[in-house]
Amino acid sequence: MSDPMDIYSKPIKTQNTKLGRLFWMQPRRKPEKPGRELIVNFDDRFPFANDFEVHFSYLVKFFEIGNFAGNHYHIKKQELFIPVSGKFTVHLENIETKEKETIKIDSEERQIFYIQPKTAHKVVSESANAVLLVLATSANIDGDEFGYVIKSNEIN
Repeated sequence: MSDPMDIYSKPIKTQNTKLGRLFWMQPRRKPEKPGRELIVNFDDRFPFANDFEVHFSYLVKFFEIGNFAGNHYHIKKQELFIPVSGKFTVHLENIETKEKETIKIDSEERQIFYIQPKTAHKVVSESANAVLLVLATSANIDGDEFGYVIKSNEIN
């Protein structure tokens, strides 16, 4: 039998994209605790991807619209991108097939995006002072981050 609180640890909606997976989480709001909500970003009982164990996490703060991070890929590392505040555009490219995709993620939508290995990624802030939480299966490891400029209509 599952716990009624488990509904907050499982996505209310999942969308497979061409190059990743997008999740929407349900916030927990209680009338006796007004003015706030709790959003579960990860619960190891309900992993978003097979063999995904969080071993490293960090925040990236983007001070201005258009600031970006990434333009690389990993062979082993998997990541979950969780917008804490603001909006982001995530540019993706499969390094083997060259298939491309662009995903929008927004903190107000309580979204989480899964980045699988061998998928080049570039995250561009669409909001000033936006914050992105990254959960990863490993810390940055020598030999597992490879520069890869994703060509788009934007300045890289």
